[in-house]
Amino acid sequence: MPKKMDLEKTSPGFPVVGKSMTVYAPASVGNIGPGFDTLGMAVTGMGDTLTGHLEKRPGPDRITTISGAWTELPTEPSQNTATIAARWLLDKAGHSDLKLTVSIQKGVPGSGLGSSAASAVAGAMLAQMLCGSPFKDSELLEAAAQSEASVSGGYFLDNVSASLFGGISVSNSRLRQSFRFGSFSGLFLVFLIPRTLLKTSESRKVIPENVPLENAIGALSNTAGLLTAIHIGDPDLFSRMLQDPLIQPYRQKLIPFFEDLEKVSRGAGARAFIISGAGSTMLALTDSQKDARTLQEALEGHLREKQLPILVRSSTIDSEGARHVASTHL
Repeated sequence: MPKKMDLEKTSPGFPVVGKSMTVYAPASVGNIGPGFDTLGMAVTGMGDTLTGHLEKRPGPDRITTISGAWTELPTEPSQNTATIAARWLLDKAGHSDLKLTVSIQKGVPGSGLGSSAASAVAGAMLAQMLCGSPFKDSELLEAAAQSEASVSGGYFLDNVSASLFGGISVSNSRLRQSFRFGSFSGLFLVFLIPRTLLKTSESRKVIPENVPLENAIGALSNTAGLLTAIHIGDPDLFSRMLQDPLIQPYRQKLIPFFEDLEKVSRGAGARAFIISGAGSTMLALTDSQKDARTLQEALEGHLREKQLPILVRSSTIDSEGARHVASTHL
């Protein structure tokens, strides 16, 4: 886990030229069950690390290396969310003459954990640090969201807001606003990350335009219950409110072994089992650390027995969000 550092002592608005800085942005769970396109949750143990510097030189920005990615990612700066977000802010600050050189260490596996959002947020945070921290949170959020929209075709805030602010966030993409709602301890997460990826665009296609009113009311009620649980710090209530009657029934059909893994998870002590974001990653939750260890061991044993290409990772809520860190490996 990257070590957090005190913010660089630079004058607001004055760029740091020639000095390398490193930032980290955590992975995130979009939707968090019933909160479709609205709720997001940052998680520990997975995230993107960017190291970069500014210099006065001709030509475009540069991405020197990308490591740790599960799929091939663009090294062209105009096509990578990290450098798109950074350049958006650099230009906004009037530093179009300064060019960015960056290396990217991907630490968000699979699909459904906000991989492109983590890169976008890290790019925005890197520009913030290199420019002397002149930007408001709303500007960092907009840079990351615009970056994601430029490569995905949709403007969504649930993942970028969680990765940026940490904890659990509430977003309204129509109003282009997000808020950090809060965070709490006592919730233990076990992720199941298939090697088979699922594009968000494909996952959205299976959602019908019209849904049963009862299911919509159920999702709204459970979302309100989740927010209540966060407010009062109740992981038991949080787990009970995670059921999604609105979107998950359609999407889970796209994820191989979903029902089987849900059955194994609940049998091993999981309080809830949901799709992480648009999938294919799945998330089992419990409010007991002991049950989380039992759950992870049971899932790993089942996956070995069935020879399923699925990675198991344990985690908790990341309450810090994007931050300036000491680089130990870049």
